[in-house]
Formats: sequence, structure tokens, C-alpha cells
Amino acid sequence: MSFRIKASAIAVTAAACALLTPTAMASPGSSHSPVQVTGKQLKGALLPPSRFQPSYVTIFSANSGGRLEHGTLLHIPSLKCSDFWGFIGVGQGFGETAMATETAASKSAAAPVEEIFDQSVYQSASNHAATSLFGQISAKYKSCRSVGVSDGHGGTLKRTVHSRTVKRVGGHQSLLLTEYLTDTRIPGPRTVTDALWTLDGTDVYMVNSQLLNVNSPQPTLSSLMLKLISRVTALK
Repeated sequence: MSFRIKASAIAVTAAACALLTPTAMASPGSSHSPVQVTGKQLKGALLPPSRFQPSYVTIFSANSGGRLEHGTLLHIPSLKCSDFWGFIGVGQGFGETAMATETAASKSAAAPVEEIFDQSVYQSASNHAATSLFGQISAKYKSCRSVGVSDGHGGTLKRTVHSRTVKRVGGHQSLLLTEYLTDTRIPGPRTVTDALWTLDGTDVYMVNSQLLNVNSPQPTLSSLMLKLISRVTALK
């Protein structure tokens, strides 16, 4: 699968997930402690694409809008594995009060470093709620280690958690996943994605890299995560 086809497939999949996710009920924000910000504000704190690689541009972007969300429409423990893999990181409705996500990739298929980066932030109403969300995500990846879905063209897309490592990033509780993606209709090697989830206060963060012509993310996911946390923290 060429870089352009992979980039297009990921962008279309992300957009479809965002459109299919039920929009959580929103209402004007009231005073919260700790400080709460909206999805539009979170969007402004996301890493610009040049932080990944100099020539990278945003190919997909979504956020929960200018008001705080309320309620949980997608209960992770009861979600089907295919829905969890499809929505987490790009969809809303997981009980967060705000979320934002973007995907970045190179403008050119001839770039020396070819990766597709995703970044997401889920803001919860309290530290306890964020810890619960992080725990549910971690547990779901453990129980849904492999899932296969139709690619819409006669083949089957299979996503697998090859490895999961509990670690700390800058003192923050984190989960590092290595994921494999294959399509029975498309010959060639599997696509590898490294994904880092991190908990900080009321926020759950995700940064991942689909590795196209490199063996590990450049720059590292840990360095990107710390920069993302710093930018979001500055909002509050």
C-alpha cells in the first residue's frame, strides 16, 4: 500500500468515525474546579504539524466545539471491540467534558521521514473521572487485543495489539502500545503503529505514529507527549 493510499485511508476512517459518533449533549459551561476548557480551546493547544516533522500538514481535525459536554454515550466496558478500535482517539461521547484530535502527515510521498501522527486530548470533569477513563481504555485494549472488520472492498482489516507496556512519562502514568494493521486484500508487510496514552490530572492524552518508512517514531512519542501536556496545561 503506497504512502498516499495509507494516508488517505486513515484520514477517511478518522473522519467517518467522528461523523458516526453520537454527539454528546452539550450545555453552556458552568464553574468547575479544576478549570475546564472547551474542545475549541483544546484544539488550539494541540501540537502544530511542524512539531512532528518540518514538512507535515494537518490532514484531519475534530473537536467537541465551544461548549462543555455532559453525559456518557459510549460506555467503554460494554462497547464491541470493533467500535472501541474505531472510535477511541477520534470520537467523542466517552464521558469527557471536552475533546480535540488531529492527524498530521507529510505533504510529499518523497519525504525522508514518512509517518502519520495522531494526537488527542480527552478532558474529564475530575481527576477521578480521568483516572477511570484511562483505566477503561487500558483494560479494553487488553480484552480487545485483536479485531477484524470489513474494509468495504471485499477484504478484512485486522488490527492487533502486538505489545503493551505500562510506563511513566515525565512522572505520568502511561500505556505504550504497538499495534499491527493488515488487510487480506492488500499484499505486503503489516503496518505498525506505536501509540502512547498518558494520564495527567483531568486529562487523558494520546499520541501515536503509524510507521511508514521508519522503525520507531521520529521524534519520540514521549517527547511529543510532554510537549502536548505542557501546551494544554498552559490553558488552565
